[in-house]
Amino acid sequence: MLWLCAYYGLLLGGLATMLVEGLGRAAFLTYYAGMPLGALAVWALNRRRLAALGPFIYPGVARDLALGAGSGAAAVGLVAALLAAAGWASLGGAHAGLALFLVALAAQQALVAGFEELAFRGVIQTLLIDRLGVMRGVGVAAILFGLFHLPNLLYQEVPAGLIPVALLNLTVMGIVFGAAFERGGRRLTLPFALHLGWNLVAYTLEDGFRLSLSGPAALAGRAMWFPETGLVSLLGLALVAWVVRALTAPQRQRPGWTRDRQRA
Repeated sequence: MLWLCAYYGLLLGGLATMLVEGLGRAAFLTYYAGMPLGALAVWALNRRRLAALGPFIYPGVARDLALGAGSGAAAVGLVAALLAAAGWASLGGAHAGLALFLVALAAQQALVAGFEELAFRGVIQTLLIDRLGVMRGVGVAAILFGLFHLPNLLYQEVPAGLIPVALLNLTVMGIVFGAAFERGGRRLTLPFALHLGWNLVAYTLEDGFRLSLSGPAALAGRAMWFPETGLVSLLGLALVAWVVRALTAPQRQRPGWTRDRQRA
């Protein structure tokens, strides 16, 4: 647990450097190098084998990737559709060079989803569950996942009144993705795909089509950090949770979401 606490403290502190002018590169390196390499180091320091992070090729992997990404995308689309139906959302012009933008976005978000799921579900959640039990382990990992985004919320000047809403949504997201990981046999593929699909559509609407939002801020949120800054996002997460339950129910072997497992 000591190594885990040190890793998270360094991770959060490294990201917080983005709030200090001239230290943006340190935050960049923390995210794209420190987070994945640190996660693997913590895993090794806890005497875990790399193979114990779960299989990446298994029967049904294509299904998990396709349905996971599609479900994450559909959930954000649902939120946008509900806001549009209420008259609170509209799209502007498409981003110049939209095709190239989408290719670059997909590559960048694949790294984001991969690194965050490795760190928070693969390593942090697994180690916490082994120490605290399934429910508390998933819950604590989800809270840490939500707080992990706080420096970025502050850096992007999300209105102060919407930061608690965003942290709530991100924590619930951590619970849903954590359930997908644990119920699905501790495989990173499904939470990775859910995360990727969610982020791709969110950023495509926000930056690719210049989404604008109005209406009650607490419900609709704002285009920056769409859709997590509005409580309507919880409806999208409810859809993802339903999909997770449907996809992983046959794999669940005993109460508490988790399969029987041997210590690596």
